Amino acid sequence: MQSDLKPNFYLLDKPKTWTSQDLCTKLKKNYKFKKVGHSGTLDPNADGLMLLATNGYTKLFDYVEHTDKTYKVTAILGYSSPTLDVDSDLTFHESIDANNFSDDIKNFLTNLLGESIQTPPIYSAVKVKGKRLYKYARKDEEVDIPTRKIKVDNTKLISLEENKVIFEITVSKGTYIRSIVEDLGKYLNTKAVVESLTRSAIGNLKINHKKLNKNIQNMDYKTNLYSLDWKEVINLPIVELDKDMFDVIKNGQLLTNDLFINKEKYILSINNEIAAIYKPFNENNFKPDKVLI
Repeated sequence: MQSDLKPNFYLLDKPKTWTSQDLCTKLKKNYKFKKVGHSGTLDPNADGLMLLATNGYTKLFDYVEHTDKTYKVTAILGYSSPTLDVDSDLTFHESIDANNFSDDIKNFLTNLLGESIQTPPIYSAVKVKGKRLYKYARKDEEVDIPTRKIKVDNTKLISLEENKVIFEITVSKGTYIRSIVEDLGKYLNTKAVVESLTRSAIGNLKINHKKLNKNIQNMDYKTNLYSLDWKEVINLPIVELDKDMFDVIKNGQLLTNDLFINKEKYILSINNEIAAIYKPFNENNFKPDKVLI
C-alpha cells in the first residue's frame, strides 16, 4: 500500500552500512516525493532512528526544538583507526580488560555531563570552506578543524565485556560519538574506537514508536509508509484556519494580532496540515516566517 504522498515527517530505522542520503533516496524514489531531507546525519556504521521530512515539510527542521539524541554505544579498547570506528583499517595497540578500569570508565562518563567543546573527527561531513572534512582526509590535505559546543545530558554504563565498553548517552545535535570514544581511550591512556552505534531516540521519539518504519531494505512502492503526527515533532502553538484562508496564507499576507494569543511563532494549520509558520511583525500584525502551500 502506497502512502498518500502528503508532506509530513517520518521516523525510519536506518540499517547499518546505509548512508543517511541512501535513506532519503529510497523514500524519494519509492514514493515519488519531490524532496526528502533528514534532521541529522547518522554514520554508515551506525543504525537506528532517523527523522525524515518530505516536500514542504523539509523547511520545518529549524522549528524542531527537541533535537537531542540518545545512542547505545559499543567501544573497543586498545585499538585505533583513521575513522575512529571499525569502518577503516584497525591498528592493535594492547590487550585491555575493561573491567580493570571500571571506576575510571564510570568517572569518564560522569565527567561528560554538561557543556563542553568538541573537535569533530577528520572523517566527518562537517564543512570547512565549502568542503567536507572527509574529502580533506582522503587527499591527506591539512585543514583546521573547527571546534563546536556540545552538551551531554545523560550517560549510563550498561556493561563491560572483555575489551568492550557498552554505554548509553544522550547528547545535543551535532555531537560526534566517535570523538567521545576517542576521548575515552585517551582518558584510560590507551586507544578506543566505536564498534557499534545505535540511535535509540531523537528527542521524545523513541525506537519503540508505533509509527516507526522498519525493514527499509525490503521497502518498495507497495509498502505502507507510516507518517508521524507533526504535533509530536514541532512544539509551537497552533491556529487552525478555515479553507477560505488558503489564498491569504499562500500569498504571504499579513494577519492581524487578534488571531494570536501571544507574541511568539505560530503554526497555521488548514485541514490539520501545516500551511505556514507566522511570527510577530509589528504592533498590529504577524507576518509569514515560512509558507508551505
